[in-house]
Amino acid sequence: MPLRLLLPLLLLWTYSLTGQTGVQDVVDKFAGTQVLAHSWRAVDVRDASTGERVASYQPELACIPASTQKLLTTAVAMDVLGPDYRFETKLIAGGAVDNGALRGNLYVVGGGDPSLGSNMMDGVPGVEAVLDRWVAAVQQRGIRRITGAVVGDGSYLGTDGAGRGWPWADLGNYYGAGAYGLNFNENSYTLSFAQRPQEGSTPPVLSTDPVVPGLTFTNELRSGPRGSGDQAYIFGSPFTYDYFIRGSIPVGTGRFRIRGSVPDPPLWVAQLLTTALRAAGIEVVQPPTTHLVVGPLAADTGELLVTSQSPPLAELVDRTNLTSNNLFAEALLREVYRVRGGGEQELTEVIVDWLEEHGITTDGLQLQDGSGLSPRNYFPPALMTALLVNRAGEARWRRSIPLAGRTGSMRNVLKGTVAEGRVWGKSGTIDGVRAYAGYVERPDGRRLVYHIAVNNHTLRGTELNPLIYGLMRDLCTAGL
Repeated sequence: MPLRLLLPLLLLWTYSLTGQTGVQDVVDKFAGTQVLAHSWRAVDVRDASTGERVASYQPELACIPASTQKLLTTAVAMDVLGPDYRFETKLIAGGAVDNGALRGNLYVVGGGDPSLGSNMMDGVPGVEAVLDRWVAAVQQRGIRRITGAVVGDGSYLGTDGAGRGWPWADLGNYYGAGAYGLNFNENSYTLSFAQRPQEGSTPPVLSTDPVVPGLTFTNELRSGPRGSGDQAYIFGSPFTYDYFIRGSIPVGTGRFRIRGSVPDPPLWVAQLLTTALRAAGIEVVQPPTTHLVVGPLAADTGELLVTSQSPPLAELVDRTNLTSNNLFAEALLREVYRVRGGGEQELTEVIVDWLEEHGITTDGLQLQDGSGLSPRNYFPPALMTALLVNRAGEARWRRSIPLAGRTGSMRNVLKGTVAEGRVWGKSGTIDGVRAYAGYVERPDGRRLVYHIAVNNHTLRGTELNPLIYGLMRDLCTAGL
């Protein structure tokens, strides 16, 4: 018998001789840990090939999934849209061009691309590069004067960019940036402070990068102990420009940066492009505006100056899962909704429908968004493991899930253990919630899927994470 076929049998024989702890034993040990006694725990582990359950603890208990929910959204997006799908953004002259003058508005017409102008995604032109390209397109058309305004046209999607039920404390921060018809730089800016050496003092705001015209801050931030980290939060909501900063950053003498969400991304695009055009010597008569004020560009009208395309969907899915990007997840959900016909149903019903079409039971499922940021999402681990079994053959999608010791949020997790390079895990974290879901490639050749959820806990990450990581590691070697 070839060695590659003999090895799994030898490993299983070794387990039986040594009394190897079984998978159910390690799951029970985790669930029975004393420090988790007052929390909700639920675990499901299945064979990826057969779907057979090999271990569990309350697998039908509906739990808040946090960002593990992105696995649902991205799996559906990859299936419905396809890995090569691309979003488009168009720069359109909305009137006749006569003797160097555009008689009308210049429209930036969004197509829902979450990656447009992202400075955090390899291979994607950043803010300055996108603006330069648009300015160059205007110049190449011979336009030296725009009698109207630059219009950020985000009519491709509605105004409900933020997910349902997103907490007020999240909306002003970068991870609370909603998905709109026209997005830019992941709808975020960097906010810089000058650190102060004395605890309790207020570190002043220095700048935002890029500039967000009209955005004002009431600064209630305090200087915390050295090494206390980023405990700062920005409070604000979509389409409003009076923001509050609360919490703390550590004492020091340098510059400290956090990221916030842009209140009105289509308007922001119009503002930035207007500034860039004027800097290039192109006159823009009217102030920047959006489709909400002047109306969207009528279909099939105007003159197309340039089109920008997103990377293929598979790369957007990588960004979504490897970095747990809420904006990207919400953008994918909205595009699936459009492609599937939308209609009168709720946005998240497209995911529910897809699951049911693929034979995945949706009992105990409630979805409020596509990213998992809402604390009112919940479903049983059994649903997640059923999805993972169903998608086990989708190698390109599986690559988007962080791999222990190698990629994404798992890059520094379980490094140097048997789990390195063998355990894929999408994390999920919101207040009182910690979850992981993914795949395990065992040394004996068996592949497992798992979902681990802990809800309503009061532990620090340094207390809870080692317990979860230990269970993920043990799934590699425990007996089956």
